[in-house]
Amino acid sequence: MKLSVLGLFASTLVLGALAAGCSSSDGEISVTPATTPLTANGGDALFTVKVVEAAEEGYALEGLVVKITPEGKSEIKPVCTPNDVNGNKKLDKDESVTCVESSTNELDADLAGKEIKVELFAKVDDEEKRIGESSWTVAK
Repeated sequence: MKLSVLGLFASTLVLGALAAGCSSSDGEISVTPATTPLTANGGDALFTVKVVEAAEEGYALEGLVVKITPEGKSEIKPVCTPNDVNGNKKLDKDESVTCVESSTNELDADLAGKEIKVELFAKVDDEEKRIGESSWTVAK
């Protein structure tokens, strides 16, 4: 009986270690909302996404994508500009992207005060990989 209990314990440890090593994100992000409310026009300031934790080699600027998913709406890709402070053409830890609404009005004042999921993706080994997920509370 001891052998099977020890075997079960060892299996549990191995599975736990495997689960801990598997992550749906490659890093961690934080979101700072714009202070201005959404309008009935496109081009509204939305938020800044900061990379809090990142892969050591950073993320190539080409292939960076931010996706937001307001409740009851399809996924939206805002227009984002990277703030590549060191000029290495990569988004590194502590660097950010500033996002605005496209010229088409996809978001409006009805979302004021609501929390919206924000995800940052990068192209890693020719695949889209999620860097991190956070939320954005729309300014009132």
